[in-house]
Amino acid sequence: MLQVDLKKDDRELGELVAARCSGFGPVRSVKIHRNPTPFALVEMGTHQDTLELAAQHGGSAFGSCALIHLEQEGQAR
Repeated sequence: MLQVDLKKDDRELGELVAARCSGFGPVRSVKIHRNPTPFALVEMGTHQDTLELAAQHGGSAFGSCALIHLEQEGQAR
């Protein structure tokens, strides 16, 4: 799960998610989905980068994409 400010618009949120995920390798694209629950579909440069990103954030890997659940910053888990 990645904690972000969900009040931002999709473009800003996508840029923020890309910046946070870039530590795992090149980010090719980010698609933000808000329903039924907020998540980002992050396309990474390599399958290995995708696996590492998904493992770090408790997400799932699909080829070169990782599904990362998003949570409002400051929310208690």
